Amino acid sequence: MKEHEYIRQTLERYTNSKLEDFCDHVLITNFRQYIKRFQEKTNGKAAEGNFRIVNAKDQNCTMIDFGIGSPQAALIINCLAYLDNLKSVIMLGMCGGIDDILKVGDFLVPTAAIRGEGTSRHYLPDEFPAIPASSVNLYCIGAVRKVGLTPRCGIVYTTDRRLWEYDEVFVKYLRTQRILAIEMELATLFSVAYRYEVPIGSVMLVSDMPLQKKGVKDKKLYKKIYSEYMESHLEIALDAVTKINSNWRTVARKLSSEW
Repeated sequence: MKEHEYIRQTLERYTNSKLEDFCDHVLITNFRQYIKRFQEKTNGKAAEGNFRIVNAKDQNCTMIDFGIGSPQAALIINCLAYLDNLKSVIMLGMCGGIDDILKVGDFLVPTAAIRGEGTSRHYLPDEFPAIPASSVNLYCIGAVRKVGLTPRCGIVYTTDRRLWEYDEVFVKYLRTQRILAIEMELATLFSVAYRYEVPIGSVMLVSDMPLQKKGVKDKKLYKKIYSEYMESHLEIALDAVTKINSNWRTVARKLSSEW
């Protein structure tokens, strides 16, 4: 079996969805609540394998819940890269705010990610930066502004380590490097997307402020995040997709100069 055949079959197997059912634009996330609400909002067709998926043909938008962590992130982008009709990917995730200019409920459109995980080295040399496609990111920024919010832009740190909050040396590093937020997938997503020329952007929700006193996400804050911010997050994403889709010729021309 040739590589492209194997990867395309892997995508079908992991989503339990035929390749022809995938839309041109793909939202990816790690939250079951998000994909459930997306299905309700769009009346899309849901399926589930290792990944959960909803194909919303009317919006020309597919959403996939790929799980948590860098290996899963690399897998989903590697597979999506072999779709013939793929035009854009936008990550809808959550992050912990590091810089005190942030607060819970802010939306962050990262301009780069520090490669503090181990997966991206399989796709790019260590000296390569992990950056999104600016042509996609611009529409993400515009969509955040459309709902009356100010998007935060800057550098995030991607880690493959959980429960790092009490490592004083690591915390000091985060504080002194002008890092906006920390999360677990973006550096991998950006690196693999660059490797395979997948146009990618992201809109991240600040879900907690782990370095502040009582800032770690507990059960109460966890519930608040979904009840107060999930709807806006999905609206922002769908607006970005709509704008990218309707302006695709312009986007495609700009993308041709990014690779």
